[in-house]
Amino acid sequence: MTIQFLDLRISSQDNSDAAPVAIPLAAAPLVFGDIGLQTSGVLAANQGLVRVLLTGYAKVVVSPQFGLLTLQIIRNDEATPIFSTTFGAADNLDNEGWGFSAVDFPSAALVTTGQIRYRVQIFAAAAGSTIGARNFSGTAAAGNFTG
Repeated sequence: MTIQFLDLRISSQDNSDAAPVAIPLAAAPLVFGDIGLQTSGVLAANQGLVRVLLTGYAKVVVSPQFGLLTLQIIRNDEATPIFSTTFGAADNLDNEGWGFSAVDFPSAALVTTGQIRYRVQIFAAAAGSTIGARNFSGTAAAGNFTG
């Protein structure tokens, strides 16, 4: 099927560590990216061939006494994340930058709704960590070869 570029979206909540107040992380998830990738106009033959690439970055300040941080990507409002990873704390209080990427192969039923929403969230096992610069982006394409 013909390859189709569908959409590219970005969510840049904060592009600097120079924010006047650090945002604390807690057990309640902090959503720092929320995008809706448009899938309307996908050729019928490509509806089952959509692929999504999601990337992002988060800079946090964390130390051993604050335990673990978990980062998740949620599709639409589904209960199970399409991507989840947990980071252990550094050996000492430190700034840590985490880049991540994830892929998704949504079903044709999701594609035909015209938009798929992706959210990235981060949360901590215990209070005390903070987050600085952070962003999230996604690209959607369809098809598997040019014809």
